[in-house]
Amino acid sequence: MPADKKIVKKGAHPYRKPRDPAAQSDRPDNGHKVLPTEARDAAGLPGMSKLKGSIRQTKRLLAKDNLDPGLRVNTQRRLASLEADLAAAERRELEKKNGAKYHKVKFFERQKLLRLIKRFEKKLTGGEEEKQLKERKRKRLEEELLDTRVMLNYILHFPNTQKYIAIFPSAQPSKPDDESEPKLTLPPLLHPVPSPSDIESLDKPARRRYDLLLETAKLMEEGKLKSEPEKDLKKGQQDGVVVGLGAGVEIGVGKGEVAAKEVEEDDFFESGDDE
Repeated sequence: MPADKKIVKKGAHPYRKPRDPAAQSDRPDNGHKVLPTEARDAAGLPGMSKLKGSIRQTKRLLAKDNLDPGLRVNTQRRLASLEADLAAAERRELEKKNGAKYHKVKFFERQKLLRLIKRFEKKLTGGEEEKQLKERKRKRLEEELLDTRVMLNYILHFPNTQKYIAIFPSAQPSKPDDESEPKLTLPPLLHPVPSPSDIESLDKPARRRYDLLLETAKLMEEGKLKSEPEKDLKKGQQDGVVVGLGAGVEIGVGKGEVAAKEVEEDDFFESGDDE
């Protein structure tokens, strides 16, 4: 008579020993937890809601009177780190918001400036008639070409953390390829050079824009920004992406933060984003 077969529990491997639930895993516990997708941003970092919750929890821990001194020091360091992460997350959110808000007006202004650059270059390097330009006219065209490139760099390096101040007035054509509109002209923002009284009479947004244009021109003279930015615009990706020299450079940050805040609070501000 054959021996009775050993009854095997359904779902279990007949040759594998059952795992002891009391045994600890050999994997080291580093305290790292994978956050859910909704708690992460595009960079894979914790989102603002997650950071704010961690900050509240950390502050509640610090509010305890009987907290161990060593633990209190570590918790204070953690709080400082969380607050720095929150500030960075808020900055990313603001950059994302302003980037979407001013994308259209920046795009049209870039296209207008690129058209002007081509026009000025054609007049300066075109046929025999252009080569025989009078010295005064040639100097004016070279000046306008430089101003146009300064304005293009102004757009490319304007920080997304600040409210954008448009270059072209709202009366300019909104569609760069619309031939029915009046001829495109360069706004006289840099030349002729305004007098001190003219500068004093500017409103806050216009004064802020003028200062940023001067800063942009200075960075170009120092070799920190490209002298011909139209030749190195990254193709095939997001419009206005800067590669190479000047990548990551933002104008108007640091010393200009106070002035930028005043501009944002100005009720008479016009960004030109209605184009």
